[in-house]
Amino acid sequence: MSPKEIAAHYEAKVFDAPDAAKGAGFVLTETLTPRNVWNKASAAQSILLKLREKRAKGEVTEIGLVIEPWSVTGCYLPKEVRQPGT
Repeated sequence: MSPKEIAAHYEAKVFDAPDAAKGAGFVLTETLTPRNVWNKASAAQSILLKLREKRAKGEVTEIGLVIEPWSVTGCYLPKEVRQPGT
């Protein structure tokens, strides 16, 4: 599976640049720089498994993946924190 297919499997948004993810309100997490295509898919899987766990716990609302030519970065949309009295 390619990183895009892996992202689709986990219902994660895909971005082509970190700035695009930040512009959509996502917070960037770890970046992995694999040496080849197979390792890139493995890196995407690893990152998304961690993010999926956060989503399952309710810590984040959405998860995503920034896929660049030589790296893969995880990202998430944080839960909105409500201020007391609002």
